[in-house]
Amino acid sequence: MLSVERVKELLNDPKLSDKEVEEIRDGFLILAEIIYDRWLETIEQAKNQDEKENGESVHHK
Repeated sequence: MLSVERVKELLNDPKLSDKEVEEIRDGFLILAEIIYDRWLETIEQAKNQDEKENGESVHHK
């Protein structure tokens, strides 16, 4: 996890308090987890679709 100091550097907003920076960082962490989970679901769905299509094509032979 990024430190508060590093997040402050990335945000480039010296007016933000440490608490605000922590909240922003934590929000981005949650968002990243959601995006990652959705990506994994997409990969799994594509894999299942490929297996389904390959399985169907075998039956048609």
